[in-house]
Amino acid sequence: MKTLKSTLILMILGTLTVALADVSVDAQIAAIANAAPEERVALVNKFKERLATMNGDERASAIAQMRSNTSSNTQAMRNQAQTKQRSRRGQMGQNEEMQKMQHMNQQQTGSQAMKQGTIGSSQSSGIPTKFMGHK
Repeated sequence: MKTLKSTLILMILGTLTVALADVSVDAQIAAIANAAPEERVALVNKFKERLATMNGDERASAIAQMRSNTSSNTQAMRNQAQTKQRSRRGQMGQNEEMQKMQHMNQQQTGSQAMKQGTIGSSQSSGIPTKFMGHK
């Protein structure tokens, strides 16, 4: 009877330990995912130390969790980078369009001024010019 109780208590404690270890592995993986790049190295090293103390099944499960989390984070980062790149391309296209429009407006304004005779007409209008030493 005593051995049965002892065995039962050990089994319960073992189950609780495994359950707490899983939560802690999840917490470690979440901390790694949310950490700044400088902190990430230290957290990954702690995670590796923890992996070394686990049995084969626990280790495989923890590694699989880490891989799935890392791959989803990597995909999210790729998507974010692609969105930024598309935004930059769009802005560059808008800037080019604005420059083309400005250039066209300047050409139109210049040609209209030439047609109306406002450019270079200072001598014909009797306005004296003192440019480059002319008197």
